[in-house]
Amino acid sequence: MKMGPNNSQTESQNASRRYGEVLHVRFSSSELERLRAIADGESVTVSEVVRRLVRTEAGFLPAATGELRPSIEEAADQLRRVGVNFNQAVRAMNEGRVPYDEDLERALIAVGELVRRFREELKAMIARPRKRSEVKA
Repeated sequence: MKMGPNNSQTESQNASRRYGEVLHVRFSSSELERLRAIADGESVTVSEVVRRLVRTEAGFLPAATGELRPSIEEAADQLRRVGVNFNQAVRAMNEGRVPYDEDLERALIAVGELVRRFREELKAMIARPRKRSEVKA
């Protein structure tokens, strides 16, 4: 990957789109040193390390790395397919291709929403973390 003068700006814009909000936090020098050591060991940013720790503490699913990643990617893809099927079933009822049933439509929409939310959690587990940039000149 070519490191140009605007690469840092592009990375910041991508992070802003992905995460949206910024929180400024103060750490002691020993805390920050430990966070940097973890980040160096995983070749990610300190922000990514902090984000992972907060997600874990807040009850979100952890980041999927290593051998677990392909399984999570497959599960997210399967949930996408299930969501497509739910949408097709509701659309078929709304277009009159199958008999309309209000209770069934509500159930399909509710289950479809659960599938969508769980898929979003899985996608968050496999989101590619920002890699640490090379030392800035």
